[in-house]
Amino acid sequence: MARRRKGLARKQLRVAPYFIALLALTGLLWLSAFAGVGFKSFPMPKLGLDLQGGMSMVLSAELPDGGTPDAESMEQARQIIEDRVNGTGVAEPEIYVEGTNNIVVNVAGDQTDADQLREVGAPAELRFRQVLQGPLPDYTLQDPADFEDEPNDGAEDGESGDESGDASESPSADGSESPSADGSETPSADSSESPSGEASVSPSGDASESPSGEPSESPSEPAAEDPAETNPDIEQRREEVRAKIGEDVWAMAESLVASGTPVPTDQLAVYMQALAPFGELLGEEVAVLSPEMQFFIPTIGCGQLTGRPAGSISPMDQQVVACDRATPEEVAAAEESGQSPYGKYLLAPSTVEGRDVSTAAMQQDQQSPGAWAVGLTFTNDGQDRWMTLANEAVNTQVAVVLDNVVVTAPTIQPGAANGGTVEITGGFTSDQARLLAEQLNYGSLPLAFDVETIDTVSATLGLDQMEAGLLAGGIGVALVILYCLAYYRFLGVIVILSLIVSGALLYPAIAMLGEQIGFTLTLAGIAGFIVAIGITADSFVVFFERLKDEMKEGRSPRSAVPRAWVRARRTIMSANAVSILAAIVLYFLAIGAVKGFAFTLGLSTVMDIAVVFLFTHPVVSWLSRRGRILSSSRLSGLYSGTAIRVQPSRRAVTRPKES
Repeated sequence: MARRRKGLARKQLRVAPYFIALLALTGLLWLSAFAGVGFKSFPMPKLGLDLQGGMSMVLSAELPDGGTPDAESMEQARQIIEDRVNGTGVAEPEIYVEGTNNIVVNVAGDQTDADQLREVGAPAELRFRQVLQGPLPDYTLQDPADFEDEPNDGAEDGESGDESGDASESPSADGSESPSADGSETPSADSSESPSGEASVSPSGDASESPSGEPSESPSEPAAEDPAETNPDIEQRREEVRAKIGEDVWAMAESLVASGTPVPTDQLAVYMQALAPFGELLGEEVAVLSPEMQFFIPTIGCGQLTGRPAGSISPMDQQVVACDRATPEEVAAAEESGQSPYGKYLLAPSTVEGRDVSTAAMQQDQQSPGAWAVGLTFTNDGQDRWMTLANEAVNTQVAVVLDNVVVTAPTIQPGAANGGTVEITGGFTSDQARLLAEQLNYGSLPLAFDVETIDTVSATLGLDQMEAGLLAGGIGVALVILYCLAYYRFLGVIVILSLIVSGALLYPAIAMLGEQIGFTLTLAGIAGFIVAIGITADSFVVFFERLKDEMKEGRSPRSAVPRAWVRARRTIMSANAVSILAAIVLYFLAIGAVKGFAFTLGLSTVMDIAVVFLFTHPVVSWLSRRGRILSSSRLSGLYSGTAIRVQPSRRAVTRPKES
């Protein structure tokens, strides 16, 4: 009997270390949560878009041939956009592919505005192209911003067709009917303001300034292949534009292009009137014209060139036409003088692109105090390509083209190819320089995207749904508690205390993760917590039912608790392992809101294991040695009063009869 008592004493659990571990874990989580907010306020979880509102943007991928992008390119673009958004400091954005050609970007709260969100969808295609001719003034006074916002705005097809027929008549010699006939209103070639005089690409810190706004000509190069010669679709659309313009006007434009020189200033009014139908073309129609025609026709302005479909000047092996960018100061000065701050460039095929850049970082502009620049470091192969381009372009301009805009076009000085870095300047603000550096670091998008919608999402609907979800969760918890109190009686109180301890662990964990890794709580995450309540309650039921079985076999609570725990914990660990495994699979394979559900489900399950091991089991073990709480069926609901005892079997012994 003495040995049995000693063995039973060894089986009894020492609960003090478990309670100390639980207190330490709880204190550490709350301390980390308060440290995340600098001990200045009570820690709060970060709420997602559906709970606190924010902004939502839909990007639509466009291919030049109108086809459907492949899934690999869409996923690559989604990853690059996610890296860009994360690089801006936005916490836990939601970015996913919708359908075959849409990417949805959701940002919670007021962490960004529409303009910043729009920039993350920019292709960020960086090209270094030698300037063949330009900058040529934009005589149309078009505002590119108008064409960016509504690229399809313009004259209807019927109207432009009628006007083109009228305009095909021979222009009057004096050109008095042209609005540009008055020299005071017509910008001259000498008055164009180009950013090239203020921007530079300076290898190893050697800065250079380009010539003034006078159009420059680079050494003659062989003409690049016309896309219409290899693409029947472009050729067909060009013929449609030709029919819309009219044969007489088209012939005059071809004659001007064949001359290879811009329109002389003294004949500008005549050409502006004669070639007016080109000014009525939409951006998508201008895109199918040859680069030379886009450049030399004076009625084709930078607004139309900006309104071309995304990716129109992406091919590296083709000559392209692009306009420069203008600072707000240049725009204001141009408005006062009645001139355009933009100019057109005819650019050679590109040999150096964004993927040749190893790193990009914002830095102070050494030439313009207060302005910012972007310093580039090339890869090994990129450095070789840059040296080749710089050596070929000595004493001529090289344009740095980002997407459809010439950011800067400096003149390359002798020896410029010897440096290992290049500085892109252009009067950038700190935000512009930072954004450009991030776009170049994360890479250009494999597809061109148009912004379909940018909406401000109200939190009203989400809060209503959250209140409904919390109400449903509260009802579920209440039913679980009532069942446990009715069925397990005093042990139901332990269930309630266990759930409270679980909440005391989960809340600081969610708040801490929101500050540390930007985790945001969404409606799907709340659903994960509610589902986890059932898993937690299931662990209690498994333990209590096993304890009830042990006591029905006639064992006292003191001896039944250790035996029941040894057998129940295997089932508890197996069930929780399945839940954790399911959460991991969902998190890595699912997209969107399902990730939040999987994360909270997995986190709640881990906390369930901690609560059962560090609180529920030690408390029950402690109660088994205190009074008759567990022995009383009225208090615990475990002991039914009828013990099932298994008596050892006895074999009948037959003695042989005496003879």
